[in-house]
Amino acid sequence: MRFARLFGVACLLWLQAAWAQSGLQLPEVPADHNFTQDYARLLSPSARSSIGEVQRRAFEQHDTPIMVVTVSSMAQYGAAGYSIERFAYEWFNNWQIGKRGRSGELVNRGMLLLVSYGDRKARIELGADWGRRWDAQAARVMDGSIVPQFKNGDFSAGVAEGVSALGEIARKGPDGAPFQDKISGVLGGGGGDLMNPLPKWAAIAMFAVGLILVLASFAAGPNNSRTLLLVGAGLMVAAFLLWVILLALLFLFGRSSGGSGSSSSGGFSSSGGFSSGGFSGGGGASGSW
Repeated sequence: MRFARLFGVACLLWLQAAWAQSGLQLPEVPADHNFTQDYARLLSPSARSSIGEVQRRAFEQHDTPIMVVTVSSMAQYGAAGYSIERFAYEWFNNWQIGKRGRSGELVNRGMLLLVSYGDRKARIELGADWGRRWDAQAARVMDGSIVPQFKNGDFSAGVAEGVSALGEIARKGPDGAPFQDKISGVLGGGGGDLMNPLPKWAAIAMFAVGLILVLASFAAGPNNSRTLLLVGAGLMVAAFLLWVILLALLFLFGRSSGGSGSSSSGGFSSSGGFSSGGFSGGGGASGSW
């Protein structure tokens, strides 16, 4: 009796899931094979051009189709009760985003950036080859490049910067090492490297010594006060400006890392297409604004 009840509940849940799935109405794979489908009309021609150049490089050089889809709302596609995660997962699998290798093998490295304008939500969905180890990096792209621009109302910039960052991930590949966050790499502890010539503790110590010397100058005699003041102030300014200069350089580097693009205003499309049997592995990151 108990087994029959459990079986009945399982069947009911399955029927509910099947009914919910049947209400989903996603568009067919675009006949033009364009990697950017701006259904919500959020992107400027210049943004589509720069996005298309990143998509071209990722697809041709790194076997990674980066799809961009914008929609007015999830409800428009029969997904009013869906989370953005489920909606993107279903869209990714419905379009089978991926690429076939030279021998016909599936290269399941596809990426989908899905933006639902009316729901104020976005999702980066990753193909199964990426596993889950790139989720944190996808979250950095979402939280650091996409959402801040969306909050400012600049959807073209948010999508363009997000795609540029995804292009860098495509260059590394699933087996590569995820990038460290640029700012945390500079301000984090530890020894210096090419982008961080001075450890954080050393800059703090320099500033502290400078502050002590400045304070000591007020109690020193007239012969020493000027020297202590100048040396202390110099140490404090040097410690502060070092990080200002580094952060400014990193900001400029990050802003210029994406290609300006030379493709047409319609974005990138490939005769081979992006629908190649790919499927999502459930990895990625979501954001809202």
